[in-house]
This record gives sequence, C-alpha cells and structure tokens, in this order.
Amino acid sequence: MIETSPRAAVVASLAGTLSRAVALGDDAAAQVIHEAIGRLLGLPEVREGRAKCGR
Repeated sequence: MIETSPRAAVVASLAGTLSRAVALGDDAAAQVIHEAIGRLLGLPEVREGRAKCGR
C-alpha cells in the first residue's frame, strides 16, 4: 500500500471531478476545480489565459 499525503488525496479527487465536469461540458465548474487544484499545488494564478510572471 502506498501512503499519500492528505493534499495529494484531495488533488486526486478533484482531478476526477474535473474530468467529469469537462465530460459533461460544465465549463464553469471545470474552471473552478482547475483553479482549486492549482492553488493546492501552489501554482501561479491564471488570469485571462496567462499565468502571472515575476517580470
């Protein structure tokens, strides 16, 4: 059995939910879930299709 962190388990669950939202064509839900996954992973926030840069 492989142990995972609680955060990894949440990201995995959200990834499945994201796949379902995309398959159902629910763009709004997919966007919210995508943002949540990014926040959990510590990725930069995306606005208007572009990631924020330090430049």
